[in-house]
Amino acid sequence: MLEVRAARPDEFDAVLDFYTEMIDQMQGTDFDVQWKHGVHPSPEFLRSSLEVGQVVIGLLPPETACEEAADTTSDAEGVDPVLGERGADSVIACALVVNHEGASGYDAVPWAVNVPVEQVGVLHVVATLPTYHGRGFARQLVNATADLARARGLAALRLDTFPHNVRGRGLYESCGFEDKGEWTVHYPSLGDTQVNMYELVL
Repeated sequence: MLEVRAARPDEFDAVLDFYTEMIDQMQGTDFDVQWKHGVHPSPEFLRSSLEVGQVVIGLLPPETACEEAADTTSDAEGVDPVLGERGADSVIACALVVNHEGASGYDAVPWAVNVPVEQVGVLHVVATLPTYHGRGFARQLVNATADLARARGLAALRLDTFPHNVRGRGLYESCGFEDKGEWTVHYPSLGDTQVNMYELVL
């Protein structure tokens, strides 16, 4: 069973390893989201997000993770790049960051709720390792994040994603997010980029 919770600052290495593995596995595939090692998500971004409780992770017990990943991981002894030391710890299967910082361009969108930025959560780097695709973990992660946001008194969750990210867009719409159409945003690592904006009123 997947356990979804806020990650702790002392879990930085595990979170960084998760995103490193995510980038390695997604590069050059149909699901490549153009993240880059050391750039996006950067170690500094992940560390500062962890320190204020903004990283949400989906954890599998070690025995479940080994079973789920049996078809794609090595039978060799020792440390696996995703699973760590077998049998020792729970495994991060999915993760995201939720803060109050939308990229340049978010202000132009006609959002359903007009509230201060402190009352809005913006989702970033939503990811599930390909090993665990198709098991509903991302939906559990996003829905649990919405529950956490409600408990914190937030009014809405927002995010952006590439128009060609069919899998991701289907996920967000299945979780109740409304597609606000295509807009231009600016990210330092990508420049001006066309994205689809989504909003979930809480």
